[in-house]
Amino acid sequence: MKRLAGALLMLTWIGLHAMTATGHQGKSATEPVKGPAIEVTPEFHDFGKVEQNLTLDTEFEIRNIGTEEVNIGRISTSCGCTAALTADQMVKPGESTTLKVTLETRRYKGRITRSVSIASNAVKKISTVKVTAFVLETTEESPPR
Repeated sequence: MKRLAGALLMLTWIGLHAMTATGHQGKSATEPVKGPAIEVTPEFHDFGKVEQNLTLDTEFEIRNIGTEEVNIGRISTSCGCTAALTADQMVKPGESTTLKVTLETRRYKGRITRSVSIASNAVKKISTVKVTAFVLETTEESPPR
């Protein structure tokens, strides 16, 4: 029984080691993906607790992890309160560009989550990142309009 448990433990360890040693699509972390491919980091940004009527900015990195040039096409957001722009539309293999995301808290209250979709010629055609914030209600009265 002890031998069986030991063998299972060893197989589990080998399996976990093999899973952590591989990167995207089963390729090793140092081996580029064949064709155009992107990796966006981080995939998620939390602004934490914020006030209403603020404009918040963050940046994501879009890295070309493929063997061919990536053409970033349309970038769309899930709400008009969110905008996103890239520094470059063409990214050569091994290089990266910045995706700047702006979120307006407006008069929202509570947890808000917005998505940004990045269309490209990459193997995975659409990549998505998310931003979130917890908007605290402003206690003072709104100024007259």
